[in-house]
Amino acid sequence: MNFFSVSIHSIQHIKSFCLEIDLTSRRLVCLVGRNGVGKTTMMRALRNLSNADTFLKTANPQIFGPDSRIEYQVDDYKVEFHYDANIRSLNCRSEIPKSVRDCVSAELPMPHGERFNYFRNASNADTEIRQALIISNYARPYELIDFLSSIYSTDKYNNLVEVSVRGRIFYSILLENDRYIREDYLSSGEYFLINLYRTIKSATRLIAVDEIDLSLDAAAQAQLALWLRTFCQKYECTILFTTHSLAIMRTLDQSELSYIEQEEGRTIHYPASYSYVKARLFGFRGWDKYILTEDQVLNEFIEYIIRRHCPRTFFSYKLIHIGGAVQVTDLLRRNAIDQFLTGPDNVIAVLDGDQRQSEHAKHQAVHFIPIESVEKAIHSHYAEDDFPFKLPQQKVFTGPKDAFNAIRQQKIATTAELHDYLCNKYADAVQQFAITIGAFLGADNPQ
Repeated sequence: MNFFSVSIHSIQHIKSFCLEIDLTSRRLVCLVGRNGVGKTTMMRALRNLSNADTFLKTANPQIFGPDSRIEYQVDDYKVEFHYDANIRSLNCRSEIPKSVRDCVSAELPMPHGERFNYFRNASNADTEIRQALIISNYARPYELIDFLSSIYSTDKYNNLVEVSVRGRIFYSILLENDRYIREDYLSSGEYFLINLYRTIKSATRLIAVDEIDLSLDAAAQAQLALWLRTFCQKYECTILFTTHSLAIMRTLDQSELSYIEQEEGRTIHYPASYSYVKARLFGFRGWDKYILTEDQVLNEFIEYIIRRHCPRTFFSYKLIHIGGAVQVTDLLRRNAIDQFLTGPDNVIAVLDGDQRQSEHAKHQAVHFIPIESVEKAIHSHYAEDDFPFKLPQQKVFTGPKDAFNAIRQQKIATTAELHDYLCNKYADAVQQFAITIGAFLGADNPQ
């Protein structure tokens, strides 16, 4: 199986919500957004493929109407659930192949998630577990031990063992005097990670977890993504999850993070950076002015210009690098409507000069540095005889970023020295730019 999609139509306040997953990517997919945009409904829809009574058990029938439906696509196979007035929920009239049902495993939040209802299975198998432990009929799950030990920074799992009972694997920690701690007596967070690991090893192609942070403390959250990313590659699965945890979001790559929101009832999602998500979800407090920029390199260059030309500013300010020019201007426009940062008069965007002619940049609050970009400017001047930061050996650069990074990595020049060089090279233009920024920040006589 290489492709999976699910489309939700006319359920609760969602007119439409479509999610497509490339199962060959074997990666993490994190969906974040404010409460009520449809994250949990999507997770219910994912679970519904393998458990057709999901909505009957977890949702009020009032969320459905005659036009309610969910469509699934697994490669070339299509499954449809439509509203059935007889059961006041969704129903599928055709038989779903086991291979299709088993391709997705979805974990819901409290109180319906397996992590909050884990007592029965292990408790029912206690006799067989005890017998196996007595005769040492168990194995050492070294990978799981390493996983839990790393997440919780402890060696308490060194004596963890796995026992097979009627085709199902159970875990226990061995103690002295033939005692043991069964997995269901561990904390909900520990059990959740064990159960997640069990699911990852089950060959399920898409694993979905709603509110993955609920059972985990902050330290565990900060370690989780690295391990899950490794498991995705090793066990050829994709792990989709939602979270409100900044500790988890901060550890994700930009390609792994997507923001969800509603537009006139239609739920959409798009890639977003950590800074973008943090701004949309939580806002920032304690700053008078905000400057939105594309990336860390541009952020540092603007900060250098402010320190050099506007050393005294009346207003406190925060520079936020978002991750792309389109996202920067989009956040600027959304703030003008929702004001989740502050009023629109207190927020501007600064883009690289090569974005000057872009359609998305045509906004009175969008400004541009007086060069195409820091990396492009350094790269273009490197060939000049008087360029002061030549590498000791001749090198063919693959592009502007390569040149900029090579100079810094080989300690030919610091970032500040490169900024100083550009400010001197384009002195008049930089000063005009500084006057604009200084006026926004209430600077005393920008220099």
